[in-house]
Amino acid sequence: GIFSISSNRGASGHAQTPALILADHEVTEDAGSALAFQLLYSGNFEGFVQKNQLNEVRVGLGINPENFSWELEPNQGFDTPVAMITYSHKGLTGLSQESQAFVQNHIIPSQFAHKERPILINNWEATYFDFKKDKLLELADEAQKVGIELFVLDDGWFGNRYDDNRALGDWTVNEEKLGGSLAELIQGIHDKKLQFGLWVEPEMISVDSDLYRAHPEWAIQVPGYEHTYSRNQLVLDFANKEVVAYIKQVLDDLLGKHEIDYIKWDMNRPMSDVCSHISKYSTEVAHRYMLGLYHVLDVITSRYPDVLFEGCSSGGARFDPGILCYMQQNWASDNTDALDRSVIQDSFSLLYPQSVIGAHISAVPNHQTGRITSLETRYDIAKLFNLGYELDLTKCTDDELDDIKKQIQEYKTIRKETLNGELHAIECDENHLGWEVVSLDRKTVYVVIMTRFYNPLTAQKYFKLTYLDEDSDYLECHTQEIYGGDELQHMGLCVPLEHGDFKTYTFILKKV
Repeated sequence: GIFSISSNRGASGHAQTPALILADHEVTEDAGSALAFQLLYSGNFEGFVQKNQLNEVRVGLGINPENFSWELEPNQGFDTPVAMITYSHKGLTGLSQESQAFVQNHIIPSQFAHKERPILINNWEATYFDFKKDKLLELADEAQKVGIELFVLDDGWFGNRYDDNRALGDWTVNEEKLGGSLAELIQGIHDKKLQFGLWVEPEMISVDSDLYRAHPEWAIQVPGYEHTYSRNQLVLDFANKEVVAYIKQVLDDLLGKHEIDYIKWDMNRPMSDVCSHISKYSTEVAHRYMLGLYHVLDVITSRYPDVLFEGCSSGGARFDPGILCYMQQNWASDNTDALDRSVIQDSFSLLYPQSVIGAHISAVPNHQTGRITSLETRYDIAKLFNLGYELDLTKCTDDELDDIKKQIQEYKTIRKETLNGELHAIECDENHLGWEVVSLDRKTVYVVIMTRFYNPLTAQKYFKLTYLDEDSDYLECHTQEIYGGDELQHMGLCVPLEHGDFKTYTFILKKV
């Protein structure tokens, strides 16, 4: 039969990562053959695997043929997206190691490949659109006190942007909300010894905007039909060179005139009604859009190589090797709930290194799920990845602020090893999740294990670690207990049976 996965939404999509993994039926985390196929492309794609009556297997991965065609003139060429194939005979973990290492060393911009990422605070869940300069600086004050390194101003800083119904495309500073110029706010943040980051959504346009009133033809739309909205916005036509030139100028003005250290690049709706007034073939628009987008990213990231770019597309949509060629990290999901994030981050780490996966600690009850998890659990789920905070620090209790400060102090001591080490999934049952990171010098192992739901009808669990030296002993730094490497590999670490859901257990094992 045949299995396929695809997207025709104009982006690789939340549930449609442009990748396939083929594996032996008996494959485990640590044994068996597995192949990964990944497309370095962020637009419409299709991947398929087919087995015929002779037991031959055929794999295809490329631009989605649905609603796609291309007129090729004589003596012209067409560049198809590149596919990356990875193989391991050491199971899914071995496959992950191969893919993660390649992405880190050869896909993301080299100047950030092994660079420590700053711990950030994003104001979005703290304020949404309702903020003034005093509130931002108050939040930055608390961030500086607990050791955060980067302050990110999210949506709402520009034009008439008081809600998500307007102003996309009007990238002029709303000085009423900021209490002055953007440069003055940035200086205020930098005076607190924090880096400054800014949210943008350059690919979108609101009908209620000066840009749309001046250039309605710049929106992707079918002439003569009513608009199809998502999040009350339309998609700008990046197949149009005038649009591309405008966006390049907008970003050049922002980055060239301001001391911005980080850009969060969002893209919050899929394409629909795909048609461009500059193209005679609507079937070419989606791919021409991607060429325009990649051109903008290529120019801007080359012009400002020291700016850290984070991709975001309602969270985990458009998380693919194509976008990572320009974005050094990606926001894994707008869902910041610790339980859900354990699954989301575990899944992305099948193919991507932990350094590119944004993992933030947010408030409880969680804004997306309403679930309550402990601050400790939220930190433990994020600590092996790219750490950030997305809550109102000014509303935290003194005890919570003290705990956050201790979390950040610990993270700063381990992130060099955890973000650059080898991340392995620990083989678990469905009620548990486990990760281990082995430092590159193989002398330290960081372990996080989560028990999702308490079940009184189970015994204590043991979790076997891998990639250790069987002939060496390991000191657990919290308890000062000594474990044999052979013991950890063949018997495992014991996790206690405790009352309560969403419990996490962490271990730091030092080779002695």
